[in-house]
Amino acid sequence: MAFTLLIGNNFISNSPKSIRYNDKILFSLEQDQDTNIPNISTNVYNQSNNQSVKVEKNVLKECGQELIVKKSEAQHILIVDKAGEIIFESRILDTKTILVSGIFYINDAKLTITQNYIILPSEKWIMHDRVNSNSRDVAITNEGITPL
Repeated sequence: MAFTLLIGNNFISNSPKSIRYNDKILFSLEQDQDTNIPNISTNVYNQSNNQSVKVEKNVLKECGQELIVKKSEAQHILIVDKAGEIIFESRILDTKTILVSGIFYINDAKLTITQNYIILPSEKWIMHDRVNSNSRDVAITNEGITPL
């Protein structure tokens, strides 16, 4: 059964494998064969390029001491900073939909994914795209979201 990824009010259907920016994988996705629930795995880095969050198959494995764990369940992971800004969130909405948001640093570039839009390092906003991933990797680019 195929699942849809919802990031920044953009719908990526047909089970995307990974989301990339500038050839770097932000996070990987797969579907659990037993439960049909989408799984996410990621390493989130901070502005200093130090790993601050590690998630493997919907399980929070590591979280930086400067961050606050609000939720750590397979269905919902929520990590915020001391100011309350979401650093990483993944939420299984149903067996067909996973929502992901957070702040991803790629070298010196900051990519922000909220529930309503994606803010590129160039400060361009991406929202309301509908993309069929065809079960492949997907890239976030200045031109929008495209399957690879």
